[in-house]
Amino acid sequence: MDSTNDISDDIISFFVDEVSYIHEIDHNPKPEDVGRIKVYASIQFSETLDPIIDISLPAKEFLDKSARYSWEQLNCLEDHERLNSYQVSITKMSLTRLVSNVMFYSVNYSLDCAMLFYMTFKFSDPALRVEEYIKSRRTQRVATFEELMPVLFDETV
Repeated sequence: MDSTNDISDDIISFFVDEVSYIHEIDHNPKPEDVGRIKVYASIQFSETLDPIIDISLPAKEFLDKSARYSWEQLNCLEDHERLNSYQVSITKMSLTRLVSNVMFYSVNYSLDCAMLFYMTFKFSDPALRVEEYIKSRRTQRVATFEELMPVLFDETV
């Protein structure tokens, strides 16, 4: 395994606790996997891991479009009951960045290898997430009020 990236984005943290991306470069792939990018996505809820998609595409196809690659194969993730289009869009952007980084900056990668990417959407109990979100918002409001209080009561202003 060459690299592990855990990406927690505040924008999607209310919906997904964490999206993890792990990749590996297979230097001795099966002949049918040479020069291919394989993507596996799964959802983890509590202790259960639910595989939801696996796709494969020629690395050359990605290279030809690079940053503009649309990952249309991942659109079906929007149909999953736990994911929405915004989360899928963020995932596509992150995947494009990660694949590009491996292809262009990894000394271990060449077109005669195979790249494997594993994405896991991790969820906890929804009731706990809502409670934690409300608690964090309350803490932010208290902190903001405490910062403003000296200004509100400063008679010289």
